[in-house]
Amino acid sequence: MLYARVYFKDDVWEYHITKEYEDRDGGSNLAVRIERKQDPRAFCEWRLPDVICDKSFGFSEQEILDIEDYLRDNESIMWDDYREEALKHA
Repeated sequence: MLYARVYFKDDVWEYHITKEYEDRDGGSNLAVRIERKQDPRAFCEWRLPDVICDKSFGFSEQEILDIEDYLRDNESIMWDDYREEALKHA
């Protein structure tokens, strides 16, 4: 599910919620993938609610920190929007 597009002067980042899954302790997690439109090879994958970056390629360290801030600031909204969308398709 495409969650958001963040526009910059020379670039666009797309935030996708790819799935909800249970971890080994039974807790719910969201997998989030961020892609850079200007470079199709650039991506990073995150896990919520931990806000942990599992993989990344093509983003600078500062950009990763900016993404982490965005995810922390919007985590609860992302969960609500994802669950609302999931109910529509259930």
